[in-house]
Amino acid sequence: MELKIFLAGFGNVGRAFTALIGEKGTELLGSYGLDLKLVGVATRSKGTAFNERSLDIPRLLASEKLTGRVDSSAQEGVSVGMPASAMIQNLDYDLLVECTSADLYKGEPSSSYMMETLRRGRHVVTSNKGPLFYNYHNLKKVALAKGAEFLFEGTVMTGTPVFSLFQRCLRGSRVLNIEGVLNGTSNFILEMMRRGSSFEKALMEVQRRGYAEPDPSLDVDGWDSASKASILAQVLMGAPFTPFSDIQVEGVRSIDPDLFLQAERIGGSVRLVCRVEKREGFHSISVRPEILPSNHPLCSISGITNGILFMTDSLGEVCISGAGAGPFQTAQAILMDILSLAGS
Repeated sequence: MELKIFLAGFGNVGRAFTALIGEKGTELLGSYGLDLKLVGVATRSKGTAFNERSLDIPRLLASEKLTGRVDSSAQEGVSVGMPASAMIQNLDYDLLVECTSADLYKGEPSSSYMMETLRRGRHVVTSNKGPLFYNYHNLKKVALAKGAEFLFEGTVMTGTPVFSLFQRCLRGSRVLNIEGVLNGTSNFILEMMRRGSSFEKALMEVQRRGYAEPDPSLDVDGWDSASKASILAQVLMGAPFTPFSDIQVEGVRSIDPDLFLQAERIGGSVRLVCRVEKREGFHSISVRPEILPSNHPLCSISGITNGILFMTDSLGEVCISGAGAGPFQTAQAILMDILSLAGS
């Protein structure tokens, strides 16, 4: 089976995904009968490139590393310079892989890219939280109407399976509420503060290691966690979209140091906890630092690891944990979704 891929975004995740399918091309063809062709790449600042047959991945990666652009390699048959929106509307491809940086305030332009692709009956795989947070129900509705797949495993816990777990392994089980530790940056900072570091020094260290953006406010102020909690609520609990103004959010920037002393006295840990609960017909979402006792499944979640505790109607508690950050882990999640839509 041949799949022509159009890639939107060539940052850390887009580059890692391109490298991954380049490395695994022969294996994917031999093991799954899947022939992935990267036919187009569109970026906001690095240019655009398209070849109706296939872009030369090693050449693309080498040229982008040298020049910082995707339109700089002199590949035969490659068209450059077309705006991303025009490419998405007019060019021939089977699947949009959308991994531009997340806009948690509007979800654009990625939401429009996905909507246009789905309206054309093409599939979408994304690692971008913004469109799901703002527009999940509309995107899903169009996908169903057009018979297209809309998959997004990499949006909440990078490569750790969450949505596919319920889709494939926990069918028929209903989620009643959710607790989660969903931001690796904040978790890493809390671990350092527990050991005596100030917030400022912990933030500098997490940025030095590449776990936080130059502007870390979405992470440390709780908005990244809130968007992920809302996505989980919408996808797994059927909740409607809840704007940030209706979510109780408290980050780790101004955390009370006494909280760590209280946690130490009971042998627990301070974690930035997301909660989703259904109450009298509406879904309550909150994010705040909490002390988790030593016997809580999420107490031992450390560093950039993420974890989610689901309360279900038929299985009781289900807890999963795994890597919560990293471009290669996110690229793997995208590949898992592609294999899923290909029926492999």
